[in-house]
Amino acid sequence: MIRTKIASRFTAASTSALLAALLIGAAAPAPVAAETRHAAVITLDGNWYLQSGQVRNDSSDGITLTGFWYSMGAQEAGIGVWERYEGSHQTLDPLAGTSDHYSTAYWSGLSLDSGQSMRFGGLDLDRIASTSPVRIDSETIDSTGSSLRNAYVEVLFSDGLRGRVALAAQSWNTTQVLTIQVASPVPEPAAAAMFGAGLLGLAAIGRRRQQTTRSGRWG
Repeated sequence: MIRTKIASRFTAASTSALLAALLIGAAAPAPVAAETRHAAVITLDGNWYLQSGQVRNDSSDGITLTGFWYSMGAQEAGIGVWERYEGSHQTLDPLAGTSDHYSTAYWSGLSLDSGQSMRFGGLDLDRIASTSPVRIDSETIDSTGSSLRNAYVEVLFSDGLRGRVALAAQSWNTTQVLTIQVASPVPEPAAAAMFGAGLLGLAAIGRRRQQTTRSGRWG
């Protein structure tokens, strides 16, 4: 009985000490990780009716821009649409009922380091006059920007993060400068990791205490 009481007092003291250490550790400031910036700046040239432009990687060092999408978005009457013309991009989201119109231009396999840029072109912007039956307006320049209401640009970074921003509803002959910023994942604070380790320690002490009570001895 005496050995059991001594063991219980020792266990309580150990538990109190461990809890105190956990509180101190949780109160201590966690080390601040350096912020990693994922960003891109896309310029769409109004002098060429938004059919050419530039994408620049504005990220932190070590973050590469690997993919770029320029899309007119969901297909409906009044919306812009690309016509097959030239250029090094892939054509995605074909317009049903036609063989030469599509909604998304995609540049893959890029390797733009921080601060590097890529010029792009080879695009021909038309407008969907009707989807059923399909009719294309290739003569009218949109001066209001209503045809851009579904349009967006999107980028892919080397660590898998992606970012997108919508085009402004402006005339095709107005240059647009669009900035994409992607929030980086927040690392787990060190205090939380320490607290988790402390809980494991408390569980171990609890098991040892039960064993001591049953055996009537410590050690």
